[in-house]
Amino acid sequence: MSRSPQGWDARRHVPEGVTPLEVWNLPVLGSELWELLGAARVERDRSEGVPESMIAFHLLPVLAGALAELVPRHDADAVWLCGGLACLEGFAELVEETTAALPFPVYVAEDPRFAPAHAGLRLLEPLRSTSPVALDVGQTSIKCASPSSQRVFERDSAALPFLLIGTPRPEDGHHVPAAVRFIGDALRTFVEQAVPPDALCLALPCPLDAALVPGGCTYGWEGHTPLVADLLHASGLTAPKDGGTVLVLNDAELAAEAARYDTRLEDSQRVLCLTLGFGPGGALLER
Repeated sequence: MSRSPQGWDARRHVPEGVTPLEVWNLPVLGSELWELLGAARVERDRSEGVPESMIAFHLLPVLAGALAELVPRHDADAVWLCGGLACLEGFAELVEETTAALPFPVYVAEDPRFAPAHAGLRLLEPLRSTSPVALDVGQTSIKCASPSSQRVFERDSAALPFLLIGTPRPEDGHHVPAAVRFIGDALRTFVEQAVPPDALCLALPCPLDAALVPGGCTYGWEGHTPLVADLLHASGLTAPKDGGTVLVLNDAELAAEAARYDTRLEDSQRVLCLTLGFGPGGALLER
């Protein structure tokens, strides 16, 4: 646990029975999974005038190929999907139709975009928080939720270009404070018309170690040790006098926590959870 100058106690949290999985670079159909099942492909198709329902249709063979590899590898007996791509027109219906013959069920979250953020609010309930806020930070947008409202903040790729993993980062390091400002401003804007939060759940789109040091993602902040403290400072939010808790997770871990509450999965013991955004994130939920 680390304490920020604003009085927040931030700590790494991994939900019980949840194991993060690296799936974005899975080889599928001659490419890495994120290249074929990610926001970059969707935006490219949109720019070419492909109807949204057809974009969703084109994603299904890629998804099926990934599941054929991942489900046996992790001995899963069900699959649960969420994320912005799952909001595409006709996506849920196509998934149901395409996967009906598979030996395991595949479900799309009832609220694909906000299900993880709402799960974050549930994680804060044991803290007896009176004004909890959850931030599900994706690589294309931030989803914010409180008990009374929710909002999406879209990433401006001109101000925050996507820095692919393994590519050079700007030598002057300006990309890290720029990303910090984006997330801090989103949090401050979300809560400025409401009661200040007394507990936060923060999901980040990257690996995290026990000391909250982030791994690689398109924000390019890997290895930036004070990332969480910087985000809290940029938000300008001060914790309550008796302190405030921040639970920090990987975004796929939070997606798996959301799957835990889906009643359709009550009889499933090992659930492969995929969050579909800029690139797929994955986690395994074991009952």
